[in-house]
Amino acid sequence: MTRTRRAAGVLLLATALTVGMGGYPGYAADFPANPTTKSGYTLDFQEEFDGTSLNTTKFLPSYLPHWTSTPQNAAARYTVGNGVLTERLDADTPAWNAQYDGTVKISSIQTYNKDWWHKFNGNMPNDHHEPDFNGYSTKYGYFETRAKLSNVGGGGHQALWLVGTEDTSSASANSEIDFIETFFSKPANWRIAAYGWGDPNFLGSWYLDDNPVPSGSPTSEFHVYGMEWTPSELKFYYDNQLYKTIADAPNMAMGMILGIYTDAGSGQHNNVWPKSWQVDYLRVFKKNGGYPETYQRIKNRVNGQYMYVSGTNGNVRYGAVSATDTSSHWEKETVSGYTRYKNRLTGEYMHVENQNGNVQAGVVPAGYWSGQWTEETVDGYKRLKNRWKSTYAHIEGLTGTVQYGTPPSTYWSSQWVFDPAP
Repeated sequence: MTRTRRAAGVLLLATALTVGMGGYPGYAADFPANPTTKSGYTLDFQEEFDGTSLNTTKFLPSYLPHWTSTPQNAAARYTVGNGVLTERLDADTPAWNAQYDGTVKISSIQTYNKDWWHKFNGNMPNDHHEPDFNGYSTKYGYFETRAKLSNVGGGGHQALWLVGTEDTSSASANSEIDFIETFFSKPANWRIAAYGWGDPNFLGSWYLDDNPVPSGSPTSEFHVYGMEWTPSELKFYYDNQLYKTIADAPNMAMGMILGIYTDAGSGQHNNVWPKSWQVDYLRVFKKNGGYPETYQRIKNRVNGQYMYVSGTNGNVRYGAVSATDTSSHWEKETVSGYTRYKNRLTGEYMHVENQNGNVQAGVVPAGYWSGQWTEETVDGYKRLKNRWKSTYAHIEGLTGTVQYGTPPSTYWSSQWVFDPAP
């Protein structure tokens, strides 16, 4: 992708690296690079940081520039050479967004950008329009990097993180996974964090894990960090060994951010400059056969209860049914660009054919508009709109049965979230 704006002066000569001609400094305890093939997977994204320049079709060399009135201060300082990316902060690196992020200094590159993306301060306006950038965004996969972390002490951290892309509104209710967010003050640790940021499909409170790595010295040796992202969980791997698991996962496409930071919740920086870390490669693999989300559960925002089929009167009901109850499992099928919802237990489809005010489950031909729906996003939730009647599934009457009508889009009773079924 061709960029209309590129910050000048951010790409330094590879000879500025203090490494030998044979490549980055090697250590006996370095964990070796993994091969670019992985059994049972196909390579989907690959950046080995070979050559002497950054691939700007994959990476934007700037940090969320749409949020700041000084986008030139968001430009990354980095070097590509001898097979590694070195990101750094210097004593004269300016605060990237002094008005809304204080003294935080950042040198970062990212694979995605869009106005309103990643609104980390609720009071912050989108300062100006930036061209959309999508060098890479994806949903699910095995993410892997080989890196050597900074060893400068003081406040600051290095990070590789993912941010969701589904909510493009000013709310920006998109999930965040901090695959690596390790503080300079704890150089022997691997800090992992995650949060939903209003995404109803993911964590409602921060997940934080900050513990020592099983072996080696992350600041003097290269080690391999992996993350398997599936529809239902996140598994983290250190040197190919399972390290931590989060029993939840975002269910939207995400872009990647790779950077080094000071004063951003990790403490005040010291006066050791430059601060830098090195990344050998960044890869994403996809499991052969994909990551099927065959069945999902449909949860209402008002009471957190799920749609299910009772089998007594043909109505679709809602209640606090067990996750393993297959009457609350639904499979999506696409017909002419619309969605049909098929119940796992009965094989019946959600419809409004009988026009009795209730959403029902039954046998309706695929071509019947009464059984076809569209999903509209509001605050990260979905409103289910029937094609035939242009009405929405809701529980406003609190009758125990899912109804259809025209409640305002802001009514939580007509807002739903899809959870993967076990």
